Amino acid sequence: MLVGIAVAAWLVFGSPHDWEGGMRWLRHGLALASLAVISCGARLMFPDKQESTSDMVSR
Repeated sequence: MLVGIAVAAWLVFGSPHDWEGGMRWLRHGLALASLAVISCGARLMFPDKQESTSDMVSR
């Protein structure tokens, strides 16, 4: 998750603002990948534990 945050911060504040042409697509791909890494890291740290609602309804 920290790697995703670091890459996202580098893309926002770093040097790739002067990337043009095909490198611009690489920048957008890196941004989407860093968001995916952050999202997956958060899901791993805080798993979704939903209780079965059918047990609660029958009581």
